[in-house]
Amino acid sequence: CPCGLMVSIPLAFLGGIGSASKQGVLIKSGAVLEDLIRVDTYVFDKTGTLTEGVFHVKDIVPYKFEKERLLELAALAESYSKHPVALSLAEAYGKPAESTRIKDVKEEPGYGVHAFVDGLEVYAGNTRLMNREGILYAQTEKDGTAVHVAVDGKYAGYILIADTIRKDTGKLMRWMRKKNMGTVMLTGDN
Repeated sequence: CPCGLMVSIPLAFLGGIGSASKQGVLIKSGAVLEDLIRVDTYVFDKTGTLTEGVFHVKDIVPYKFEKERLLELAALAESYSKHPVALSLAEAYGKPAESTRIKDVKEEPGYGVHAFVDGLEVYAGNTRLMNREGILYAQTEKDGTAVHVAVDGKYAGYILIADTIRKDTGKLMRWMRKKNMGTVMLTGDN
């Protein structure tokens, strides 16, 4: 009977929409599910989707500076920030920030921070911050986010921050490649 078919199709859509909803995906209508068959490229946000969303210090690369001191100055300069990069620096530093050592902190969204630590002027941030301040910095080819640090107007090195790839990301990407699905990753790393 065609009546059974007419009932089963909407139920399948409702089941798909309900299942997606439980996973945190909202689907407006069954037509969206029908359109999915024509999708050939999928776009993923990197942080928290393909990765765990928890940053850790992976490397410290000083320039005429000691590694420990570079990390200390960057962590203290960033200590008033709640940004994930700042939290990873604090974790790597491993000591509580002594507020008496830190003065005049200015967090600059999209750039980094500027502060005085132990009387030294510290800039910690991205290449845009270094460029704006006229500080020559080292290029890095390593994967992750480089926090460049300058002390009293001179480049002191960079600290590499990286996220951990989710354990199922590789399996998903291999499956998508096998099915000839295109993938694009959005990231603010570069």
